[in-house]
Amino acid sequence: MAPGSVSTAPDRALLRRRLGQFALACVLITWPPWAALAAAGADVDRGPAVAVFTLAACGPTLAALAMRLRHGRERARRRVRPSLAWPLLSLLLGAAPALLVSALLNWDGLEELPRHAAAVAAGAGGPAGVLAYTLLAGPLAEEFGWRGYVQPRLRTALGRAATAALLGAAWAVWHVPLFFLEGTEQSRTGLVTLQGALFFATFLPLSYIILFVCEHLEGGVWAAVLVHAAWNASSALLPELGDAGHLLRSGAVLALAAAVAAYWRGRPDGPQGRGRTPAGISAGGPRRTGPGPGRGPG
Repeated sequence: MAPGSVSTAPDRALLRRRLGQFALACVLITWPPWAALAAAGADVDRGPAVAVFTLAACGPTLAALAMRLRHGRERARRRVRPSLAWPLLSLLLGAAPALLVSALLNWDGLEELPRHAAAVAAGAGGPAGVLAYTLLAGPLAEEFGWRGYVQPRLRTALGRAATAALLGAAWAVWHVPLFFLEGTEQSRTGLVTLQGALFFATFLPLSYIILFVCEHLEGGVWAAVLVHAAWNASSALLPELGDAGHLLRSGAVLALAAAVAAYWRGRPDGPQGRGRTPAGISAGGPRRTGPGPGRGPG
């Protein structure tokens, strides 16, 4: 066990308790409103249902904020490296799978891809609409919870692959209700379908890629936001891939994660990984290292 990792029974118990509290808050914020919308048959892409759906979709970030307000800052602030490398690589890694597959499937009509993207953007309200969708619907609503709160805590006890697998599985399960909400892409593809299975399978390698940009490249939660936003944007702006395309995209994500793992293997964890003492997560219990109210999630 690396120095500074959660090594004692009281530490592990506190870590489990905090993650359990986060999970409960996340589910209670998100699933009941979504269940009510599903029961009412509301289209979450139209009318008042949009606001209810969007607020509930902020469950992970709001849960992280609630934990911060309740328990204060329990970890040292994570440093973000001032660099152009991690923003550019985050955007590239998030968009590359869909871009590569779309180019492959439309090789004889590559000039149509920018036209299709422009038409979709115009229908979404122009660049501002696309930016709102790609940033708010997912990245900002979720990543301060998944990657800002859960991921660094898991890394005090688990290795890279185990952290990505566990977080990816939780991330996937949280999305299950989307398949029962009218107006979502998931409801159109269906839960028990090839695309439904690939939707869930993709969360694990994507979580490993995000861990890499957050930790090794030291982009922190903002790197996760950029990967997630690039994934959303490329999925929305490019033509529908179909079953074969989704299968190819999942394979591309897996290949990217394998390439990242090969590059990262043997290299030490960054200062945001294991070996960094989780302030407040100690045998003596939580310690407030800063004011609770008025500050973002830690």
